[in-house]
Amino acid sequence: MSGTITTRETDQGEIKYFTPEEVKLEGGKVALVTGAARGIGRAIAIELAERGYDIALNDIETSTDGEETIKEIQSLGRRALFAVADVSSYSDVQKMVNMVVEKFGRIDVLVNNAGINIDRLVTNMSPLEWQKVIDVNLTGVFNCTKAVLPHMIAAGGGRIINISSQGALDGPVGQANYAAAKGGVVSFTKVIAREYAQYNILCNAVAPGCIRTRMTDSIPPGQLRERVSKIPLGRRGEPGEVAKLVAFLAEDGTYITGQLILINAGEYI
Repeated sequence: MSGTITTRETDQGEIKYFTPEEVKLEGGKVALVTGAARGIGRAIAIELAERGYDIALNDIETSTDGEETIKEIQSLGRRALFAVADVSSYSDVQKMVNMVVEKFGRIDVLVNNAGINIDRLVTNMSPLEWQKVIDVNLTGVFNCTKAVLPHMIAAGGGRIINISSQGALDGPVGQANYAAAKGGVVSFTKVIAREYAQYNILCNAVAPGCIRTRMTDSIPPGQLRERVSKIPLGRRGEPGEVAKLVAFLAEDGTYITGQLILINAGEYI
């Protein structure tokens, strides 16, 4: 790989940075969004498509939701690819990333959005239920990031946006596995930001609060009303509002890396 090595003065002394030569590829930018058939992932995929990105959507299986998302992206004049993969399986993820690069030639933006929840009090949570959530919500982020990084390095940079959760910070009852995984995503984000800034790869995390998704739709009405009553803006957020923040980090956040950005209408400050 060709590029240049520069020496920079930092608070820790001189540090050598390698900047790879940017590879010029035909076509628009490409984003890979995991867990993108519906909800927040779908909104992110469509928002990026509206901004000119070709989109690789991932989910664990094909679905009507996924097919409709593909059609909407194509109606915007962008290329779209549906990549079936279990993000908790590194071999699955490698195949997915290779397929996306073969089809589109590059991956400029990775959005690690795929996630599940299996809510139980710890005394009622089986080791398998604990591990399943960790495998998808945390190991899945590692797998996708590891598989995409070499392609971003070769291309001269990229953006990685990890979807964490307010639950990583406020300790929601019954979500020990979910909160632990999402907290791990925050720490992982900071490490990636430090390790790969030298390659012009920026990595940030977004922590949504109470967003209008199937997960919050399933909250018993009384509990949901109580939660919304504690939100200063008095409502749930919309997936599209999260998507606009992700798009900002993908496009304009050129001096932002290693950060956790909360989007929760003041529910957690």
